[in-house]
Amino acid sequence: MARLTERGVQTAKPGRHSDGDGLHLVVGETGRKKWVLRYQVAGVRKDKGLGAYPTVGLKDARERASEARKLLARGFDPIEADRAARKAAKPVPTFREIAKLVIEDAQSKSVNAKVRYQWERHLGPAYSGPLLDRPVHEITALEVAAVLRPVWRSKPEVARKLYPAIRRVFDRARVILRDEHGIRMPENPARWDDLKAMGFETPKELTKGNYPSLPHGKMPQFIAALRAREATTAHALELLILTNVRTNAILQAKWSEFDLEKAIWTIPLVNLKDREHRKDSFEIPLSLRAVEIVREMEKARVSSHVFPGQRKGQPLSNMAFLTLLKRMNATPRGEKPAPDAKPRWHDPASGRAITAHGFRATFKTWAEEVATFPHTVIEHAMGHKVGGKVERAYTRTTLLDMRRKLMDAWASYCEPKATDEKVTPLRRKG
Repeated sequence: MARLTERGVQTAKPGRHSDGDGLHLVVGETGRKKWVLRYQVAGVRKDKGLGAYPTVGLKDARERASEARKLLARGFDPIEADRAARKAAKPVPTFREIAKLVIEDAQSKSVNAKVRYQWERHLGPAYSGPLLDRPVHEITALEVAAVLRPVWRSKPEVARKLYPAIRRVFDRARVILRDEHGIRMPENPARWDDLKAMGFETPKELTKGNYPSLPHGKMPQFIAALRAREATTAHALELLILTNVRTNAILQAKWSEFDLEKAIWTIPLVNLKDREHRKDSFEIPLSLRAVEIVREMEKARVSSHVFPGQRKGQPLSNMAFLTLLKRMNATPRGEKPAPDAKPRWHDPASGRAITAHGFRATFKTWAEEVATFPHTVIEHAMGHKVGGKVERAYTRTTLLDMRRKLMDAWASYCEPKATDEKVTPLRRKG
């Protein structure tokens, strides 16, 4: 069979034109031309592209075909060899790049602001800093141990979440390196067997315990102290207390959820922890004071979130309430704290500083001990599952009217008295 010539290549008609030894010029109906080497590997016929004409001329095509045949003679598939070369040429990702993928995946599966924050913190500079800019396949078990050791015994609650998060990064990296870079990681550098060999023991089991809460009798004084602080976080915490919702609902609250004329806050399912046993969003009745807080925030509206954070377009940070409560418990400037002094706002049972979530326990205790509302109404106000499966199937009410009376009574109970510390109230509309 005659070999191709430069003139023959230039004038070739649509079809396949052989140059011998498997090299072909393929001409499409539109006149576009490309070079293809046809060969067989283990009885399977394959076509390897060698480039388009005229970018790749006849001489170059023959040289490329010759190089491919040399690989075949040595037992290598030219197509697989090219694929491996492209993988090897790609920059190997760092721990930071793989961690970003793991964080995004984990956060997409949770609407809990605290959980989303913890993933970013554990795999960020706070705890994984020494690993972040290292090529992920070069990190050793010793380096992983160095990151875990500072928190393993002193902060077991962190260790129990940090270790599996780091391990997940390397599991993800193993797949990416294998499929995109042609690199095989023989073992996960966060293998538990290796850590045990270096003296690590399973972190002690933690009990969740109760959230520190304030006695309900101190609520008027606490609200007075809270209103003395002109800050977005203080307004957000007071609304959390008056509505008895969970932290995430407040942080993610948007203006579209509020009907202030009807004094109703409709929390979408996505922001509810108890969404698993709900089919619809949850309506929260708003007391006069709660409506007043939302109206006051509306005067300085800057985003779709009722309580915006410092980052543009983002709500308050998950740490906002914790920071506020720490400041409210801080020793006044110029004073020395007593060695055995307890925080000003603390749980008498444990002596620990109160938490934002603890106010739900405060409300529940008040509702059971002081208020005279039925238990079912209180449980609905807590957002809890009420009754058995059959009972819930026949229930067609959320007791909104009775819950409104309950929340109005709670707001009245929390209202600071004249003897409480100085209050800076929000301006009320006539």
